[in-house]
Amino acid sequence: MKKTINFIFSKLTAVTLLVTLVSVTILSSCIEDETGIPKFSTGTPSITKVYLLDTIARYKDSSIVGAEPYKLLVINGQNIGGVVNAYFNGYNTAFNPTYNTDTHLIITLPGEVPTDSTADNKLRLVTSHGEATFSFKVIAKPAVYSTDKITFGSDRGDITLKGKNFSDVSSVIFSKTTTAVKIVSKTKDKAGNETMVLRFPTTNISQTTLDITNSSGVITTRDLEFVNADVALQIFTEDFAKDFGNNSWGDPLMVNADQAYAGKKSLVKTFAAGNWHMAAFSNWWPSVEYSADYKFLTFAIKGGENPISFWIQSDASKVGFGNYLDKNKIDVAPKIWNYYKIPLADLDFWYPGTTLKQFGWRLQGPDKTETLYFDDVMFIKK
Repeated sequence: MKKTINFIFSKLTAVTLLVTLVSVTILSSCIEDETGIPKFSTGTPSITKVYLLDTIARYKDSSIVGAEPYKLLVINGQNIGGVVNAYFNGYNTAFNPTYNTDTHLIITLPGEVPTDSTADNKLRLVTSHGEATFSFKVIAKPAVYSTDKITFGSDRGDITLKGKNFSDVSSVIFSKTTTAVKIVSKTKDKAGNETMVLRFPTTNISQTTLDITNSSGVITTRDLEFVNADVALQIFTEDFAKDFGNNSWGDPLMVNADQAYAGKKSLVKTFAAGNWHMAAFSNWWPSVEYSADYKFLTFAIKGGENPISFWIQSDASKVGFGNYLDKNKIDVAPKIWNYYKIPLADLDFWYPGTTLKQFGWRLQGPDKTETLYFDDVMFIKK
């Protein structure tokens, strides 16, 4: 811990010294009268170049024509002392006039700068003696914060992404392919929250990330890998799969249309207080022989009124059906859909040479009667 603190202190000290040295260098270059007050030129302003503040110590001649929001920039030019307004894409940007000299202005590129189709990709400085413009692009690649569901396939509905910088998205494709995903709509509310609705095509790909392109570049949804239900071993999506049925303890798993993670239906089960219920499936015949092709167990659970823990069960496990093992424990947050994609290798669940006849989720308790929903129960390939 001591080494970490010393490292952080050293980094902060270095950055502070850099900013101080840069400020002194820039401010000392302005013309001063006998009172020590900067005396700015009365000529027409012009912009020569823009560069990042944290690079000038090493790259004094560097210049850039674009930057990401929140970068600290130095604008270099002539007759730019006494800037009244500074604009990026028409957005009036605040700055500290202390760092404004006749040849330099230090300014932070704000996150609020518009980057949609209305952006003119211009930096504009206004002084009392005129204006100066400079071609400058605010680099704002798409960013995906969340998705309403992670599974796709026939009759499963569109997928809605939440994020930013969607307005000028030109294409969405399956990563490492040329397969296009249809952009159904894009929205942005008054608070700046953005959504993009996508319609996935039919494909044989088991799982895929997305490459999303806008005018600033391409991003890949590396933390969001979408699962193709059409090529998975489905246990329940819109109904019990062929040869599978309810094998629950206590109240059964019932198909309902009130809630759904994807599609239109899910399974609902009530867990009585103090009764160690289980939500489970069975396939007594022909059962499911072990296959190394299946790498993940995936499912979604909508929680009840309180947090609940489940233990994943299987009669092809070593611990045995109905027993508890810590590595098989999952936690379910209340009142929301919780999505799980768990590597089978991480569970005591299904082994070579075994046949899967029954599996599900068992809990201890609950303390109060709870109703939960289950959807998109599948085994998927890598």
